[in-house]
Amino acid sequence: MASKQEVTIYGAGMSGLVAAINLAREGYAVTVHDREKEYGGDPMYNPSTHTTPILPQKVSDYIGIDITPCFKPVIDCPFYFHDTILHFPVSGMYTVERGPRESSLDTLLYKQAVELGVTFEWKSPLRKQDVASLAPGTIIACGLTTEVYEMLGIPHRKWYGWISRGECGFDGLSWIWFDEEITEYGYLSSVNNYYFDLLFSINPVSKQTLEKYKEAIKRHQGVEHDNWQPGGGAVPVADPSNPQLIRGGNIYCGTIAGSMDPMGWFGITGAIISGKIAAMAVTDREGAQREQARFAKDFNSRLFIKDKIWYPYVRPYVGRMEKSINLIGAKRMEKILAAIIREDRHLPIFGIQGFAHIGTCY
Repeated sequence: MASKQEVTIYGAGMSGLVAAINLAREGYAVTVHDREKEYGGDPMYNPSTHTTPILPQKVSDYIGIDITPCFKPVIDCPFYFHDTILHFPVSGMYTVERGPRESSLDTLLYKQAVELGVTFEWKSPLRKQDVASLAPGTIIACGLTTEVYEMLGIPHRKWYGWISRGECGFDGLSWIWFDEEITEYGYLSSVNNYYFDLLFSINPVSKQTLEKYKEAIKRHQGVEHDNWQPGGGAVPVADPSNPQLIRGGNIYCGTIAGSMDPMGWFGITGAIISGKIAAMAVTDREGAQREQARFAKDFNSRLFIKDKIWYPYVRPYVGRMEKSINLIGAKRMEKILAAIIREDRHLPIFGIQGFAHIGTCY
């Protein structure tokens, strides 16, 4: 019998696993390398939970893998503007767990990959000296790792922050916290009796800002976490060239392929979809590039909004946002948002790659 054609993947996160499953089904001999000791991504970030706008059934249909059991509806997602609270509409919002725990999306994908005969090599990182000799069509799915972006010369933006996570005793609760001292936001999501709390910015975040965030959440939610650790990484929202499937003969997959919303930094749907597109690039490169372009069509305009409007004229002025909400009335604003943000409508401000009800990238 003729030997199977081989495909190598670097990265055993969700996008790399989606690519591996699809290729194994096509009869390829797939080997997945990862720098960690097991699947589930970088332990700096995982286990973790993430709230995202997504249409789980449509994503499942697209990638050919039923991931719907891993996505649980959000029950409540308040936005905090200092002491003003706005309850964001949660229709079409879901939380998913990442990492090596039994209840995670990564575990569901890993088990399917193993059943299909995918080979895994742990503690096997992509090294700079090996890049030039990679076989054409090697898939690179290395997530948010700063060293890999720098090694491959991919435009990126660094982020800094604080991370807390663990078992929590509640599910379906998320929140967003805005403050002038950070460029992004404080963020908690919870599912499967597990929480992930992240305070992050494109500038270093001081301990004083962390204490401010902790005090606000304790006051509003009655929740307090003590196990905070510094964190950071890279995101592909720095240049219009970021969404790119093929670079130097290699296939890029997941976040590192620019599959991230430039505005809110949503990355779950984009990474999952990108795994399917990367697998397609092995068998139908032109078709895969068309799909990449279709899903990334709004990236440049949303990056422009984030860099030229949001950062300089909106984000630094949380007090103004708070006053505007209070002028309109929080309850009235919530009704307006609920009428706009529905699963059958799309908001023009976001450029989320994948099937997401508030994105435009279908």
